[in-house]
Amino acid sequence: MALRRNLSWMAAGQAFFFVIQFGGTIVLARILSPYEMGVYAVAAALVGVLTLLQAFGLNNFIIREPDLSPDQVATAFTMNIVTAGLLSLLIVGAGLNAHHWFPDPGVAKVLIAMSVLPLISIFHLVPSAQLERRGAFHLLVAVNMTRQVTATCCTVGFALTGHSFLSLPYGQLCGGVAGVLLLNVLGRQYAQFSLSVRNWRRVLTFGGQMMAIAGVNTLATRASEILLGRIAGLQSLGLYNRASTLFTLFWENLHLIIGRVLFVDLAERRRNGESLRGPYLRIAEVMTATLWPAFLGLAILSRPLMALIYGERWLPAAIPFSILALSAVIQLSVTMTWELFTVSGETGRQVRIESLRTAVGTALFAAGSFFGIAAAASARVLDAIFSMLLYRPHVERMTDTVLGDLMPIYGRSAVLSLVAVAPAGGWMVATGGSYDRPIWQLAAVILAGAVGWVAALILMKHPICDEARRVLRVRLAR
Repeated sequence: MALRRNLSWMAAGQAFFFVIQFGGTIVLARILSPYEMGVYAVAAALVGVLTLLQAFGLNNFIIREPDLSPDQVATAFTMNIVTAGLLSLLIVGAGLNAHHWFPDPGVAKVLIAMSVLPLISIFHLVPSAQLERRGAFHLLVAVNMTRQVTATCCTVGFALTGHSFLSLPYGQLCGGVAGVLLLNVLGRQYAQFSLSVRNWRRVLTFGGQMMAIAGVNTLATRASEILLGRIAGLQSLGLYNRASTLFTLFWENLHLIIGRVLFVDLAERRRNGESLRGPYLRIAEVMTATLWPAFLGLAILSRPLMALIYGERWLPAAIPFSILALSAVIQLSVTMTWELFTVSGETGRQVRIESLRTAVGTALFAAGSFFGIAAAASARVLDAIFSMLLYRPHVERMTDTVLGDLMPIYGRSAVLSLVAVAPAGGWMVATGGSYDRPIWQLAAVILAGAVGWVAALILMKHPICDEARRVLRVRLAR
């Protein structure tokens, strides 16, 4: 019951976040040019490389630790101060020397503005992790709502008043301050400022492994964006960044947030010595049945969606967006890998796997960058296939499953996906891939796909229907 309640809170909150984020990107795309987005993107990529210092996953340490002591919390807080302060100084240094890599002065200005963000995060770690450990997702949703609304409104306001590419870091600063203030009010019983290094070895071991896992991913992604900007120019980087940002918006709202709640549930089950087989099969069933149709639909309708949302000048971003959406379908076949390795205490093994995967993925992306943004995006599909091959045996081992357990799930999800995207595919073929059709036609094919998906769920007696009936009974009983 607690899991369903938390998922309900996160679903409601994420729907709100999506509307705000999506609306903000639409407005900004009408105000800022691909060049201005490219300036911000390259600065954000440089910051992303430096952010490796803060990839210790200290919040996950607080969530996962079976017997959490005040000394462990204080040690995590102390390490967070050190890494945040050092990161801020490094970003300032990068800003002062940015002209050596990119002659455009805007890159340096954005970096200096972004150097304040790590300092704000110092006061976010402990209350946020403690609330998440205790399943207080309703409070975290309120905090994130406040942060997102403030950041989006301020960013748009700064853009309208002529702050150009600086609008984005300025908006993030405003949202960060608002979110941290509310977090420390709602989670005031966990807001502590005690310093300690007594448990430094345990925290550092966990943090080092998490940094290596997240670090290789971050380094590869950000280095790829910097390389694309250097090879293809800031204009092309701005277009790719628009496709990547829109993809990330859907990925985080449709997958990662659900994964956050399920991570807490998996961690509790593992602490209690329970098998992860049943929960993982249910997760795979729900994830693929809902997200495969969503991402396939986005891939098919990318051109009309891009033109409608952002305008015709962003149409070149439609093809890379479609390709990235297809990569998500492949990634979902081995969903929840990071969460499984973390709760199973096998982060050291994942470091080795991720190092190999990102080395291959970065090489593929670099090669694709020489042929344009579509080729660079295609490298992400190859990366997803390679990742699936690497992770599949380990996922099966940690969840006591075999591929045969998942094949019926994949089969049902594939049928649901075909039913859901058939109207969109037929419409795009009939119109010759046109992007300037009336909006009511686009809405009609999306609605037709959704109705067909629901009908298929009912006819198949899919487990999602059982879950929906249980939730409905609980609501009616209340």
